[in-house]
Amino acid sequence: MKILIADQSPLSLARVRRQIIAALGGADILEALTLTDTYHLAEHHIPDVLVITQDLTRYAEFELVVSLLNIMDIPCFVLCRDIAVAAPNPTFRQIIDIPSGALGEQIGKAAKTTKRPSVKEHAAQTDRARQAEYHSNRLILVGASTGGIDALLNLTQHFTQDCPPLLIVQHTGGAFARSLIRLLNGASPASVIAAEDGMPVAAGCIYLASDDRAHLTLTPSREARIRLDHGPPRMGHRPSIDALFASALPHAARISAALLTGMGKDGAAGLTQLRRAGAYTVGQDKKTSVVYGMPRVAMEMGGVSEQLPLAQIGPALLKSCQMRQPT
Repeated sequence: MKILIADQSPLSLARVRRQIIAALGGADILEALTLTDTYHLAEHHIPDVLVITQDLTRYAEFELVVSLLNIMDIPCFVLCRDIAVAAPNPTFRQIIDIPSGALGEQIGKAAKTTKRPSVKEHAAQTDRARQAEYHSNRLILVGASTGGIDALLNLTQHFTQDCPPLLIVQHTGGAFARSLIRLLNGASPASVIAAEDGMPVAAGCIYLASDDRAHLTLTPSREARIRLDHGPPRMGHRPSIDALFASALPHAARISAALLTGMGKDGAAGLTQLRRAGAYTVGQDKKTSVVYGMPRVAMEMGGVSEQLPLAQIGPALLKSCQMRQPT
């Protein structure tokens, strides 16, 4: 059995390791002191169980770790000192009080002996050809924040190798941006790649910024290219959704844009400007949003052409880019 332990404290980590070894004997123990290490070890070594202390689950970047665990079906145990604390996410199989001494027994019950698939193996490899023809000049933009990683996994599964170019801004810590790119690339039939300055946008490709040093934007030229803008953060975010949407205003007539779940209002003003300039715009509905913040503000500002549940947003964006079929 392979067990990954994540704890910010080396002393606490050693204590948990001893408890697990005492209960389970010859377990293969992996150790992580940060969420970055936790993600990389889970992704590349595919443990049977993750045991993580509650302190690490409070970071926003833990959302990315949770998405990976869901895809790879890795049980997660949260260690806390207050047994009354509620589970922060339904993914977690158990919350265990550290002094309870039942950790080893609980892990033994939950862990599976069969090896789990990698992210790429998990992605459906079925032929998704839809016989759809897209306008060659269409572009799709998507912004998301809190709850956005699972939303993006849902949305990008609809994008095929011939889809219009898609640019995404997700509020994720810089250290996790490339991990998010790998995660989405394993879940989408399209190619998910790190954007580079001056890169032309191409059909079948999904672009994200590779870190938080620059905003992901578009050049105003007729043949739109990617521009990495190293300007200051906007509303505390870099990359910023509003920065992407604002840069697309010269191309508004050929833009389809969506604002997904998230806290705050980044992207709301930009989406509203795009709609007024002729773009097709979508906002995620309240029922399917983890946090109905950004899409709510956009709706109130008049920036949403259509409000849809998450499962319908990907197909709606693609449909808006299709060429009309002769009747």
